[in-house]
Amino acid sequence: MIATLRAEWTKLRTVRNVRWTLLAILGLTVGLSLLLASGSSSTPAGAGGDNDLMRDSLVGVYLALFAVVAFGVVAITSEYATGMIHATFTAMPGRGRVLLAKAFLVGVSVLVVGLIASTVSFVVAQHVLRDNGYSPPGYPEWTLQDGPAQRAIVGSALLLAAIAVLSLGVGAILRHGAAAISILLALLFVPLVFANTLPDHVRDVVQKTSPGAGFAVQQTVARDDALPIGPWAGLGVTFAWAAAALLIAVVLIRFRDA
Repeated sequence: MIATLRAEWTKLRTVRNVRWTLLAILGLTVGLSLLLASGSSSTPAGAGGDNDLMRDSLVGVYLALFAVVAFGVVAITSEYATGMIHATFTAMPGRGRVLLAKAFLVGVSVLVVGLIASTVSFVVAQHVLRDNGYSPPGYPEWTLQDGPAQRAIVGSALLLAAIAVLSLGVGAILRHGAAAISILLALLFVPLVFANTLPDHVRDVVQKTSPGAGFAVQQTVARDDALPIGPWAGLGVTFAWAAAALLIAVVLIRFRDA
């Protein structure tokens, strides 16, 4: 397995624009969070409200999903597009092992970048939000030492890693980059955007079972637009989607032609 990991890491580093995509995850997460924090204010300063400052400081994770999905999909579909997958399976006949190694490396890469991005985003956005009036006594002053902050930051990184693995799995199943990216973005964003147009009982089921349920890990305020699921339960749903996609991909890759 070590040799497979080493070989897949070498290939992953040579995929075109991998570094730029990982930098995009960092830039989009921090950039959007800072932009929205800068454009929001509470008047008078310290007045109470129902803003979820934790979620607001990590809102850039939503935009980073575009880069994460592209990264996960391209990590596998690029090999099919170039025909390199034939050489890969000739050199390493254990197809399932190859895919699992690739999933591990994709997930860990996004986890590390996501953790850095979430931490920077939280610290910078919280500072800006406090300066813009979201301060005590009306709002809590979150810091990195607070449990909910640690949960939201680490959870956001885990969420991005799970989406990356899900994207790799769907890419391996479909073997077509554009189709895989389109389906994944629909799965992630359609329930989040259009769920409020559904009847309440249907909306709750959709939001609890869609891959985007993992965003509940960022929530600290019970609002009407909050996801109706617990933080870790929501993240578990996202990981279940990733595991299911990867399992299907492993089965298919063993029995069909490369």
